[in-house]
Amino acid sequence: MGYPSLMFLSDLPEETIHPDVFEDLKLNLLLSRDAVKSMRYVCGKDDILARHELFRVLENDELRAQFKVLAQDMAELARLYDAYTESGSEDEKRVIYVSLLKCAAQFGYDAVDFKGSGVFFERFHEFFVAEVSRPEYDELADDLDEVYPHIAEIQHCSFKITGDNMHITSTVSNTYVDRLRACAENLGLPTISEQRTFSRPLPADIIEAIAALYPDVFEYFDWFNEKYEGFFNDGIMVYRGELAFYLELSEIFEKLRANGIPVVYPEIAETRQVNVHNAYDITLLAKDEHNIVPNDILFTEKEPFYYLTGANGGGKTTYLRAVGAVVVFFLNGCPLACESASLYPLKNIYTHFPRDERFDSGGRFQNENALVNEILEAEGGNSLILLNETYSATSEELAVPLTIALAERLYKSGSFGIYITHQHGVGETEIPFLNVVVDLSDSNRRTYKISRQQGNLGSMALDILKKYRLDRESLEERFGGKA
Repeated sequence: MGYPSLMFLSDLPEETIHPDVFEDLKLNLLLSRDAVKSMRYVCGKDDILARHELFRVLENDELRAQFKVLAQDMAELARLYDAYTESGSEDEKRVIYVSLLKCAAQFGYDAVDFKGSGVFFERFHEFFVAEVSRPEYDELADDLDEVYPHIAEIQHCSFKITGDNMHITSTVSNTYVDRLRACAENLGLPTISEQRTFSRPLPADIIEAIAALYPDVFEYFDWFNEKYEGFFNDGIMVYRGELAFYLELSEIFEKLRANGIPVVYPEIAETRQVNVHNAYDITLLAKDEHNIVPNDILFTEKEPFYYLTGANGGGKTTYLRAVGAVVVFFLNGCPLACESASLYPLKNIYTHFPRDERFDSGGRFQNENALVNEILEAEGGNSLILLNETYSATSEELAVPLTIALAERLYKSGSFGIYITHQHGVGETEIPFLNVVVDLSDSNRRTYKISRQQGNLGSMALDILKKYRLDRESLEERFGGKA
């Protein structure tokens, strides 16, 4: 029995995004591990459009609330599944299996109740309608009604250990928590309505003792496990990441809209380009930053690759993250935080950000060079490559020729990309420049924008000198002679 995916119309794509990309772009700070794991697969045009349908459904508050029920069911199912697979006690597994099947059955019923639109939802709904209509499903529900209540009988036990002897007493009611709550009420203290459950693995001998204390109950569990052995299909766990992906992203988009940031569905371009107007770096939300400065993103066949230069603190890395997040989200069929967007489906995205913990005893330069070579070997054209001060840890004498060679190779590779660099020696090149400039339209704050710079690094430096009258002609005019 194959569960229908909510993310792919057919088989999983072969192309995957490296986990370091999500860490470099700080997306791991916004999304759970399950969601990020689902986002590693690069989807094609048809999957992108189908996911747009699903995200539009989740803009409806009522439907998103129903979808959240499914996600909560799956979160509990995942917890039970992990506990079942990790348990080393057969007695414990028999108890967990009852809960596992009850949770899986509830997920099926809730999936039938959810009636969204679009190809993913329609086939998801149809599958579970057929599933819960099977006679075996009704029989399972009846047996669960009989067996599941017995779990409550063994949930609360008190233990007294004297030497090597263990004495077990059933305390289904009047637990320590109940007694503490009663004391609080007698003292007139407010009681806490929320109950938190902390679970820790129990030693096998304690589980065996509980089974010995409740032989009749465990006979029910034995009968149920024997009857429904193999009934649970772990293929249902595919929804663990898929539901987390849609729900977490939908909540992020709602937060963006609430903060006045536009969220749009991008067009799929027929020609190779990435054309985005006023894109926002949404990873700044992880820092609770709301004054996010948008920037344009433009890659074309004519200008596929850029150097990015400018003052420290001017937002170069922020811009790089915004570009990367836009492409990752696009390749995952998500809406984008921008005013408009048209993108061609790229093959993959690669990043290289400086992180000292990446480097081992071989030295930073050697390891950095090895990672660059991995990107060059894997990218194969039609990808996005983002380099953040690669080779900055070595001497400028060595770094400049390496930077130029790398940038020129990528410029001609058929991929798009940006290379943040402070190496002044790369100025004379055909590769165009992006530069950090002060946003003159913002009169209240000193903010920066990323702008396409006409000319190379040398001309940029000359423009700055002229602006502050520090160029040769200005100095000669000011001091009345040769400078």
